[in-house]
Amino acid sequence: MKNTSEETQKLQLPTDNVDSILGFSFISGAIHHELRICWAFTSRDWSASVIPGAMYTTAALRSLESTPTASLAIQSLARCFIYFLLYIYAFDIANQINGIAEDEINKPDRPLPSGLVSLQGAYIRWYATTTAHLVVGAAWGVLPWTALWVLITIYTSFYGGDKHWVTKNMLFMSVGSICLLQAAWALAAPLTAREWRWALLLSGILGIVASVQDIRDLEGDKIAGRRTLPVVLGSNFRWVMATIISTAPLVCWMLDLLVCYCGFGLALTMFYLAFRVLSGCSKEYDHKTYMMLTYIYCGCIAVRMVFP
Repeated sequence: MKNTSEETQKLQLPTDNVDSILGFSFISGAIHHELRICWAFTSRDWSASVIPGAMYTTAALRSLESTPTASLAIQSLARCFIYFLLYIYAFDIANQINGIAEDEINKPDRPLPSGLVSLQGAYIRWYATTTAHLVVGAAWGVLPWTALWVLITIYTSFYGGDKHWVTKNMLFMSVGSICLLQAAWALAAPLTAREWRWALLLSGILGIVASVQDIRDLEGDKIAGRRTLPVVLGSNFRWVMATIISTAPLVCWMLDLLVCYCGFGLALTMFYLAFRVLSGCSKEYDHKTYMMLTYIYCGCIAVRMVFP
């Protein structure tokens, strides 16, 4: 009996250890749940936010006259990742709160229509991420770009800015790109007139061709009462957009945005993008076409990163 009692005592864990294990398990589970929700909201948009942001911050580091120290590079890129994760997370939450009805048709796997997150939970996360984004923007010296991004997000998501193709794409996409590029650069290096010119040119061209993203959402946009360019032009949209896209490399060459081999590569990819716009036959195909546009955007930024 004595041996049995001793063995039982050895097998029993102290209460405080059990509480610690349970507490750690709860915290770990909560973190995993929030990461899953974050990924569900943002996964489609990393190639238009976190990735180009990191690439442009890298380009800014490489542009410095003196080689940056390892600590400066790590600090700048770590800040960049946190900043642009908040940048896209806050926007995606607001955008998807505004678009539940069409997401039930176009993207039923998103957190709100799928039931992964409640509407109240989405609002709580939007307030939290927006506040955190403004705080880190102020702390890291890029508050003007953060505040501008928050303002156009609110306008587009809650005050009808998404209802017309001019404000949805030519205004929002262009200004949003400027906010991204200027903040990404300023996280590592001072802004110059050259960076202003380059950011304005690339962002302006992006805003003009960004209506490609609306082909995939045509039916949902009609239900939501949006006047996107595919809705306005109907069957003529694909030919009009393909013509605009095919003309874009010439405009880039005339404005000296990309030259030599880089300009030739841009032309080839834009011509292929135009071909995809014309040959689109399903929402999945059109979604991949839009994703290709984001890859081209990243490719233009990569030129600055590789050839500072």
